[in-house]
Amino acid sequence: MSTKPPAGPLCTRASLATDLQALGLRPGETLLVHSSLSSLGWVCGGAGVVVTALLDVLSGEGTLVVPTHSGDNSDPVSWGNPPVPEAWWADVRASMPPYDARTTPTRGMGVIPETVRNWPGAVRSGHPQTSFAALGPRAAAILDGHALDCQLGEQSPLARLEEGGARILLLGAGFDSCTAFHLAEYRVAAPLVDNSFAVMTPQGRR
Repeated sequence: MSTKPPAGPLCTRASLATDLQALGLRPGETLLVHSSLSSLGWVCGGAGVVVTALLDVLSGEGTLVVPTHSGDNSDPVSWGNPPVPEAWWADVRASMPPYDARTTPTRGMGVIPETVRNWPGAVRSGHPQTSFAALGPRAAAILDGHALDCQLGEQSPLARLEEGGARILLLGAGFDSCTAFHLAEYRVAAPLVDNSFAVMTPQGRR
């Protein structure tokens, strides 16, 4: 356990809200946030305070959206970080828990999206690998209809965000974290690829 004091800066709910307003965030807007909690400094209260500050600035009329991807719900043949032995592949495919928007955790998204996912009133889209979660009055309209055969294209929340004039906030994160670029990639003609994941259907797990 380290006894070294944190380097800071010290961030509080009030200071974060002030900084977000200084960046130009406005009440009532729709905001897609990519984030890194550790890049902000020492946040008094952790990820929950960051989410609260964002909601403070957006006010009750604004909508906060975050990526809540779970890419580990996939075929193990493509896994590389880490890979698993080929002898396990069949058992992994047969045993992978089906996606559940209420309980499937995020993977590699950071603690702020995971906090939003668990926030009271949060809504989450239905794609088993590339879901988004949202809080606010436009949440359902943005997240509904996320097609299983469209990770980040025209039938995903990214397209709804663009149509609605949403803005993107990179909060301690770089452009390499920005999922909006994938919508542009979908709009470039390219061959289709196979993709698989575990889901629940009316007939059971598939």
